[in-house]
Amino acid sequence: MTMLPREALRNRFRGCLAGLAVGEALGAPVEFLSSEQIQERLGTVSEMLGGGVYDLAPGEATDATDMMLCLAESLADAGALNLEDVLERYRLWFEGPRHRVSLTVRTALISYMSGTHWNLVSRHASEVLGGITARNGSLSRCAPLGLRYAGDAAARRAASQCESMLTHFDHLAGWSCVAFNDLLAAALTDSAAAQLPVIADALDEEDRRVSTALRGALTAEPEEIRSSPFVLDALQASIWATFRTTSFEDAVTLAVGLGGDASGVGAVTGALAGAMYGETAIPRRWLDVLIERDRALAVADRLAAQADASVELSIDDASVNQADVSHPAGD
Repeated sequence: MTMLPREALRNRFRGCLAGLAVGEALGAPVEFLSSEQIQERLGTVSEMLGGGVYDLAPGEATDATDMMLCLAESLADAGALNLEDVLERYRLWFEGPRHRVSLTVRTALISYMSGTHWNLVSRHASEVLGGITARNGSLSRCAPLGLRYAGDAAARRAASQCESMLTHFDHLAGWSCVAFNDLLAAALTDSAAAQLPVIADALDEEDRRVSTALRGALTAEPEEIRSSPFVLDALQASIWATFRTTSFEDAVTLAVGLGGDASGVGAVTGALAGAMYGETAIPRRWLDVLIERDRALAVADRLAAQADASVELSIDDASVNQADVSHPAGD
């Protein structure tokens, strides 16, 4: 990877993390509404509304942003991925005041708090939920890994799989995070469009469902795009919205306007579009009211400094090797 100049890299890192929070905060008030209901009631969602099923303040986000910040701050503090530290930060967040926690994450963290060993938590949650854990909770928080390991593809892919497995015991969720973070790293240097087919080809042998979704995102018609908690739907909708538009604002408003899981798809789209266009492309009227803005920008600066200091990024092998990632998809 060819690293950007210092200030350009910082702008993209800030855009990615703040963009994720912006996308979630914009989408959460219209969560569960259909695109037709949104259009009828509000038209294009272009302002921070607040309210909705979670009764949010304007600019307030929910679990995707909260967990992303936990992950990003752990990476910045440790200098590498430490899975135990990440899960412990998730626990502390879960025990505090919060608006929403997805079912998969909730079940995993309750298992952890009940004494399950950290690297068995997602397995236990999967058993409780009947194996249905290919949701988008890990996808919507994983962007800090794409930033931290932007210069090291092997470490980025291992980290994306392992971090997803903390709560989502399904390779489909993990490979979706791998695909997204590969695309995110390419977006930092304006090569996302060129690299998307390459990323898809590389995933053909790992999980053809993911590679098919990547390719389909470029050619899908609007009626073929679904905004739902299913990880492939969220991945494809986010890529579709980002590549179908030419600005951060248009990408995020298009994604949110799909309805359904507007917060999750808004978060993933905001992260990708933010990495592509940078913080300076995010409308000030959104950033000015974003409640977690300062925290997101501060940790983005720390990650950018780490990336700028060394192209040879590495992963904490001792931590990752303890993660159980050898189970078949759907277990």
